[in-house]
Amino acid sequence: MKKQAKNLLLDKLHRGVVYTCIGLTLYGSYMLGQRFYRYFTVIKPARLAEEQRMLETGAGPGPLVSADKAPTLKT
Repeated sequence: MKKQAKNLLLDKLHRGVVYTCIGLTLYGSYMLGQRFYRYFTVIKPARLAEEQRMLETGAGPGPLVSADKAPTLKT
């Protein structure tokens, strides 16, 4: 292969890799935007409504359970 032909081939391969990276970045940005949109328009309002419903009915998270299993010190 001639030096110029080799450089041309490498330039085309590099351009393809760069375009692929740009495409993946744009697609990833779109998907991330969709997740943010869904969180703020669907998930967060539903979670707040469920929390409000639980507060109105008086159902709480229950008693707090300590993860500490050590016996209590008595003097």
